[in-house]
Amino acid sequence: MNMNELKEMCLKDTKIDGVDLDGYSISIPEIANKYHQLRHDEKNLLRFLQSQFKVLKLQKWKYYSGKADPSEYEAKPFDLKVLKNDMDLFLDSDEDLLLAKNKIDEQEEKIKLIEDTTRLIQNASFNINNAIKWKKFMSGDLT
Repeated sequence: MNMNELKEMCLKDTKIDGVDLDGYSISIPEIANKYHQLRHDEKNLLRFLQSQFKVLKLQKWKYYSGKADPSEYEAKPFDLKVLKNDMDLFLDSDEDLLLAKNKIDEQEEKIKLIEDTTRLIQNASFNINNAIKWKKFMSGDLT
């Protein structure tokens, strides 16, 4: 699921129908469970992406330090001698590592959105209660 699809789903699931307050209230546990499951799945994907990043970073470190397999240098020549102090500069600017890091960052943003949406859904009962009290007040019921 991409970020835009997730945003649309979150918007749809957090919208409270002012006419069907009881129906939404009853569906809160089911919707909350949906987001708990989604968070679990997305966390697993994040762990996988982080593992891939670590493996890729080791491969790139070997490549830039001159310790990689000679066949890698035949496919993609690298004639520089990288000093130990400069290794971070090369790793931080490597396109493959940047792409992998961006995937991790996007996954973390998705998880944050899921967690925030879960909190909104869990607090929906409070908002529904306030809406009911407001409707009573507007109809003249002051109890």
